[in-house]
Amino acid sequence: MTPRLLLTAALLGTSLAHAQTTIFTIPALPPGRTAPATPATPAPTTPAAPSTGATTLPTTGEVLEIPHSAALSGAGSLKVGQADTWTFTLSNQGEEPIRLEHGACDVRFEVLNAAGQVVRPNPTDTICTLQIVLTEVGPGETMDVQAIRWDGRDAQGRALPAGEYIIRAVFSGAGVRIVAEDFPVTLEN
Repeated sequence: MTPRLLLTAALLGTSLAHAQTTIFTIPALPPGRTAPATPATPAPTTPAAPSTGATTLPTTGEVLEIPHSAALSGAGSLKVGQADTWTFTLSNQGEEPIRLEHGACDVRFEVLNAAGQVVRPNPTDTICTLQIVLTEVGPGETMDVQAIRWDGRDAQGRALPAGEYIIRAVFSGAGVRIVAEDFPVTLEN
């Protein structure tokens, strides 16, 4: 083998070894693309007022007709700045399989404070719906659908104060909407 072919093979092998992609490592733009130029004078914006219980999560989609339940599982406490993961699980309580062909980021979430205000709205800047996932849950089975991550910060990246919070999550894909039970989390500084 020539030195050039050896170098190419070595680089290709290294690239493939690092090619594993998760929903947390998908780049914002494809390789070789750049972000559009921003205007020289951005339009003035006003900060959004905190929500008073209104959801920022998707509210459309058919109700899944097969008897089921959905929940989040994960840590009950979190230190600000140390991201943790919660898993959206789907339990089939019916007698037919649940088959969902959906985008890789169809579980959305928001975080509410003790007053019921949305302090971390539904993230919408992901592009991972280009990846299709098949989730099949047989009768009596429980399956992980997707994981979400939160680091104790609001949408602007500011640390939230210590206290009690609720993570609310919704699966919205494959033409259906499935709401998980609210998940309480204690945030520590």
